[in-house]
Amino acid sequence: MTSGKEARARELYAAAAEAEQNAFDRTPADRQRTRGVLAVSATSLLYKAQEHDESELAIFRFLGRGDLNPWAEEQLRELLEVVADERLLLSSLNQRYAEESVTVSLRGGAVGSGTGPLDLILNKMTSVRSLLYRFAEWVGEYPLRVRGAPPAELQHLIQARVAEPAIGSYRMEIRLTEPTQINLFPRVVAADVGAAAFEFLQRLNRGTRSDIEDYVPDERYRKAFLDLSNAIAPDGKTLSEVGLYRSQPEKVTTVYLTRGLKRKIKQVRLRVSTDSPQRYHSLTGILRALHLDRNWLEITDDNGEHVKCDTVPDMLDDVVGPMVNNMVTVSGPLRTRYGRERLLVEDIDLADT
Repeated sequence: MTSGKEARARELYAAAAEAEQNAFDRTPADRQRTRGVLAVSATSLLYKAQEHDESELAIFRFLGRGDLNPWAEEQLRELLEVVADERLLLSSLNQRYAEESVTVSLRGGAVGSGTGPLDLILNKMTSVRSLLYRFAEWVGEYPLRVRGAPPAELQHLIQARVAEPAIGSYRMEIRLTEPTQINLFPRVVAADVGAAAFEFLQRLNRGTRSDIEDYVPDERYRKAFLDLSNAIAPDGKTLSEVGLYRSQPEKVTTVYLTRGLKRKIKQVRLRVSTDSPQRYHSLTGILRALHLDRNWLEITDDNGEHVKCDTVPDMLDDVVGPMVNNMVTVSGPLRTRYGRERLLVEDIDLADT
């Protein structure tokens, strides 16, 4: 059923492309803007029809004319890169781009126009990518993954690919892909992943604790989403705002994350410790080592002292891993083990610097 609808859609796209080409041929040469729009439309429709060879040839023909306006030429060159990239996906991975992408925009603080600190950019993009995979696992009803990479089946089903930044704030686009024969993998589709992630972020931004708990009843998954959202949220110093844009055909959904979100996340994920409140403790230092399989990490404090701490069993490696060799604040109850007090780390976050 699905493959039949997709085949019919490709036929309609191809027919529309032919109509746009005919309209271009009939449009007078002095109507440059109209001709440019028709040229871009015709080649885009061939691309949507998955006629990659024809789309590429049409782009070269239009560019070779030398009489299109600069806007149209720029659009055609960008589309040429997209066609080449998707051809690579098809030949090497048997994948195609879904009609679903997430653009991440970083603004303020140390971020300039199209530039920014490499560590900051990598950290935010890695966290967004991890959040999308976590939502894919949740939508697909996979057990919560505490260690390691996403399931192989899921990595084949949805892949996050990063496009180049645009001028303005620093922007990166994460494009989701899907198998060319998507009907063989009905467990998760790209559109459901985008919908789930943005519904959660909107509730986190504007809703209450109950809104979030109602949407994600599973406490362990809910904490994973909160921890990764916290890693994405700006600190107000090196970064002022993170904008997330979910692009679908003819629709864009937007969520803005600001510094105040970190305080809200802390309130929502606050644990009720079995220890007395006086024994709840926090420690700031550089995260130098960790072994989450054995439930410990090591902090180097301002005095150069190495402090070994225990970690809770459900601490996620894709949350903690990017923090290694960075200043962090860990918190949790103090407990006595083997005659010595040791911190049980329940929460970890990059420290304000």
